[in-house]
Amino acid sequence: MSLKFENLTELNFDDCNLLEQIPDVSDLPNLEKLSFQWCGSLVSVHNSVGFLTKLKILIAERCEKLRRFPPLNLTSLETLELSHCLSLENFPEILGKMGNIRKLSLRRLPIKELPDSFQNLTGLQELELNCDFIQLSGNVLTPELTSLCVVTFKEWKWVKSKEGEEDVGSTVSSNVQSFWGSYNLDDDFFSAVFPQLAQVKQLWLVRSNVSFLPECMKEFHHLNDLGVSFCKYLKEIRGIPPNLRKFRAVECRSLTSSSSSILLNKQLHEAGKTDFIFQGGSIPSWFDKQSRGPSISFWFRNKFPAKVVSLVILALQRPQFAETVRPMVLINGEYRGSYDYSYYLKREEGIVELDHVYLFDLRVTPFRDDLTEMPLEEEWKHVEVTYEGMYDTSLIKAMGIHVVKTERTSMEDIRYDIPF
Repeated sequence: MSLKFENLTELNFDDCNLLEQIPDVSDLPNLEKLSFQWCGSLVSVHNSVGFLTKLKILIAERCEKLRRFPPLNLTSLETLELSHCLSLENFPEILGKMGNIRKLSLRRLPIKELPDSFQNLTGLQELELNCDFIQLSGNVLTPELTSLCVVTFKEWKWVKSKEGEEDVGSTVSSNVQSFWGSYNLDDDFFSAVFPQLAQVKQLWLVRSNVSFLPECMKEFHHLNDLGVSFCKYLKEIRGIPPNLRKFRAVECRSLTSSSSSILLNKQLHEAGKTDFIFQGGSIPSWFDKQSRGPSISFWFRNKFPAKVVSLVILALQRPQFAETVRPMVLINGEYRGSYDYSYYLKREEGIVELDHVYLFDLRVTPFRDDLTEMPLEEEWKHVEVTYEGMYDTSLIKAMGIHVVKTERTSMEDIRYDIPF
């Protein structure tokens, strides 16, 4: 290229279907953005692309014939996009420290593994992998990585280092706080990957093939958000994280009744701010009041109780529907706040009744006012918990309410029947 382009900062080859190769760009030292997405005939990229010291944005998505990408040593690079390159067999080697890429999404790539030099992406915080037959090892868990998402419809596994080499995974202190895995993830995940996730706060295994949640989850003190919805093989829950606050297990048809009972642990829910949805159909004995129908109530005077746990059992009968269940709180008939549970169910066979338990601390409901700061009054107030947005109230089979006994709550100021 002529030197008259040396001040060029942006070069765009998008949608050039006749372009077969990206030429030598070493004469463009000031290039900051290079894009060549949707180039259907592109088969090669010149090595000079990997040495543009001022390049900040590199976009090469949906180049379906591109098989190889040159090594990269781009110290200024902030954005790298390679998704949907259906013939790209290897992720590019990272020759030097590249600390400005914060988020990387690799979708629909045939790559089988990530190179050891992947750890040179020292600033990487979020990684999304949607690659078939992907093999992962400790080099994925860079020190700055806090969010890891792995989705594959075919096969993936976590591998150790080669025999005789130091296990990279054992030397890396993983800071992953959010892990999302789906589809072909199975029980091997717990033995292979779990030791690397001691700091995880959010763990979603939606639509995966796991059959149990291991006992070692009791040691995951940071985990507060766990999702296993649509895991059709999930049978056993052997351990519950002690600080779990949000849990989703919608339509886990193989879940045993004993496992459902574990999710009704009194101490867990009395600790406060839990928000659980799971398959089951019983109200535990530690609930203070039970009722049939679409609402339940209690009375209080002086201060609103510091912790109130509510539970509803729904019979889900439609073969396919989108539904919003909205717990609603009224005090003396006045609307105070509601909270949305949104989910989607799709059944492959005919109408099947599946009971689901919705259990939550009232404090997760966005009240219009801070109820704990209501003026002190000796008169009794009527609290009703009900549900709006239901297309059929007959789906509500039973409800329960439990006021947690705390230093701030005098049980003499709580009644479950009309106090006057």
